[in-house]
Amino acid sequence: MNRRTTLAAALALTAGFALAGCGGDSAPQLSVSGAYMPQPVDRNMAGGFLVVKNSGGTADKLTSVTSDVAESVTLHTTKDNKMEEVKSLDIPANGELELARGGNHLMFMGLKKKPAEGQQVTIELHFDKSKPLKVEVPVKSGTYTPKNGGSTTGSGGGGGMDHGSMDHGSMQHDGSAKQDGSQHEGSTNGHAQHDAEK
Repeated sequence: MNRRTTLAAALALTAGFALAGCGGDSAPQLSVSGAYMPQPVDRNMAGGFLVVKNSGGTADKLTSVTSDVAESVTLHTTKDNKMEEVKSLDIPANGELELARGGNHLMFMGLKKKPAEGQQVTIELHFDKSKPLKVEVPVKSGTYTPKNGGSTTGSGGGGGMDHGSMDHGSMQHDGSAKQDGSQHEGSTNGHAQHDAEK
């Protein structure tokens, strides 16, 4: 192999590494938009919705949420018209995780005070790979609907079900309360009835 061939091979190898570096192996780049909490009807619990956008080439997961307004904040999804608590929610590379009515969402359990419309609630999102993000969540009216309709159209979506503004304390969760909170399911019949009364 002569000198010119060796140089050409080295340049090709360097270009290959550069292209590989741009090919989607970058760290997650997360940002949050569209956050809101419908004004809760009581001090037991409230719903929370937002969108986490990942402009990076590596997927991540939302693993937990904390807030000083509630004793705990849990992650939920809706499957077969039932709410189910989950340990994490996927954030795809170059994609987004949507938390919206009728789909994935946050549940604020044991509110320390009842947030009122016009106030803001501070939350901190924790991820598998990325650093935590603090988000100021405005409290909206119980009937507020974002411009995009506030319902998911992909996996876990359940249409425009009004989840955040109803009284979850009156719902039955899988027939009986589970002490460890590992499975938190509830029939969504109450949601439909709530919407019909509005």
